[in-house]
Amino acid sequence: MVLEIILGVLSLISIGLAGYSWWRVNLLQNKIKGVFQSDKIDNVDELLESYAKKFQNTDSKLDKIFTELQSHSIILNYTLHKVAIKRFNPFADMGGDTSFTIALLNNENSGILLTYIATREQGGRSYAKPIEKGRANQQLSEEEAEVLATAINTTLTNKL
Repeated sequence: MVLEIILGVLSLISIGLAGYSWWRVNLLQNKIKGVFQSDKIDNVDELLESYAKKFQNTDSKLDKIFTELQSHSIILNYTLHKVAIKRFNPFADMGGDTSFTIALLNNENSGILLTYIATREQGGRSYAKPIEKGRANQQLSEEEAEVLATAINTTLTNKL
């Protein structure tokens, strides 16, 4: 008889623990649903699986974006984004700064130096000098050297 009572009490304790465990699992499932804000999925495993798929898709998209960004970064090295310009008056007898020099360089300081000198007789002359890695293969005027140095010291981040 005592054995039967002990077994009955143990059975009741087991049933109580099972009920408490079931209640705690439901409570945790509800908290997880609240965290993920999803009423559409009843099973926590399905919920976690759907988020894992979303993360995989996001990783894939980020990989594509990163690849494109690297490609654009390489292209950007060859674009002419270092620019400097100076207007000047090369002749004392002419009024105004009607002449100019402009430097257009890429990230490797290669590009072109354009100079326009206004004259009375012929209207003006234009000169184009190639620049390779910050150096010209022709002699530069004072204004051209100044504009070239300014362009070389320009960075893309200074413009943003």
